[in-house]
Amino acid sequence: MEKIIDRDFYSEYLEGIKKAYQESKSWDRVITTAVYSDVNEAQEAFIDYVEEVYKTKVKDAKHLQKLTGITEETLEGLEETVINSRYSKYFRALEKALQEGATYPELLKIKPQDFGLPKTWSGCLGSDQYSSILWAISFEFLINEPVFLSSLMLLPDLRSIAQEIQAPYSVLMDCYKLFRK
Repeated sequence: MEKIIDRDFYSEYLEGIKKAYQESKSWDRVITTAVYSDVNEAQEAFIDYVEEVYKTKVKDAKHLQKLTGITEETLEGLEETVINSRYSKYFRALEKALQEGATYPELLKIKPQDFGLPKTWSGCLGSDQYSSILWAISFEFLINEPVFLSSLMLLPDLRSIAQEIQAPYSVLMDCYKLFRK
């Protein structure tokens, strides 16, 4: 089965964030100009760069605020940035694993908690391990294609995908339902 690999924009966001910080030396300026609240990869790059600059792991929003002195963003907004950053790392790990031929049982071994996520979260495509895996499978195998395209036979056969990734057929049906509600 042919798979589509999306271009990774993480490095472009990271370069933009580095440049913004080097020019301004202001984390407020960086978070308001180079970190996009609707782009998880940008938030991931931001947190990674903060951790690189301060040589420490960001624990939570309060820790991020203490490290950076950011005042232009609320604690809730900073917490969202931290969660989105961690989710981005987790989701990209799922995508990479699928692109490299991982099976469903192998995907289940990639735990959100290993990326600093709680058992459930909000604000992202997935809100837990299962829904995140569904989204990753859906994107990897084009299950998210619009209904009118699927009628033209562009939608992969769900049973074949289930067999390929050694997943119960019900998992693929759940992927399909994500986009057909």
